[in-house]
Amino acid sequence: MNFIKRFSFALTFLTRIPFPLKTEYNDQLPSSSMGLYPLIGLIIGVILIVFSELSIIFLTKSITNILMLILLVYLTGGLHLDGFIDSIDGLFSCRKKDKILEIMHDSLIGSFGAIAVILLFLLKFNLFLELTGNFRIPVILLMAIISRWMIVFAAWKYPLAVSSSLGKGFNYNLSWKQLFEGSTYLIILIFSLHYLFSFPFYLSLIIFLISLLVTHLFSKYVISKIDGLTGDIYGAINEIIEVLVLLTALILKGVL
Repeated sequence: MNFIKRFSFALTFLTRIPFPLKTEYNDQLPSSSMGLYPLIGLIIGVILIVFSELSIIFLTKSITNILMLILLVYLTGGLHLDGFIDSIDGLFSCRKKDKILEIMHDSLIGSFGAIAVILLFLLKFNLFLELTGNFRIPVILLMAIISRWMIVFAAWKYPLAVSSSLGKGFNYNLSWKQLFEGSTYLIILIFSLHYLFSFPFYLSLIIFLISLLVTHLFSKYVISKIDGLTGDIYGAINEIIEVLVLLTALILKGVL
């Protein structure tokens, strides 16, 4: 399928960023565009970094990082955040499968979701705040890129929950080709970070492997609850991995 069509769909679905050319929707677009998710992550990361570097000239570190967090939510339209909230509400309800899925499909925010998103914001803000020096730019880029690759991996690797609605489009004929394409972009971008910012390969590898492990464990936990993944779970994976990449990078920075 045409690269421009796939890129247009991926960009306008994952972000609020407009694309000048209109793309006619078809059933193949959601899955075929997933291989481009790491590139969309790169665009998000670059925008965050440019904003951060310009903002810090005029504002304090705290204000800059709060605004960067707000910008991240705005750029993504809260898409993954909404999935995270719904997933926490459902999974922490301690109900049976059908009830969990019903709660996840409900547009209302429950107490578990509200508490979780507040804690997520607090953690992400403080991680942004602590991320300084030569680590800041490559780690923010890794955060945006790896988290979106994990969505592709999860959609390819794990089954879809029977009643998933949004997820159906993303598991439609999803094959190794999308995973391979996304992985190719991921590898190229990681090598680019090394050559542009002298960010060590082994740090990127450790961060990636830990993220992969957590994605696997979380996905298996969800499957034990509802027999598969949903669109909301894909969003939750993105949010969890964003925080995990930042946290892992800071821990490695302190240890190594």
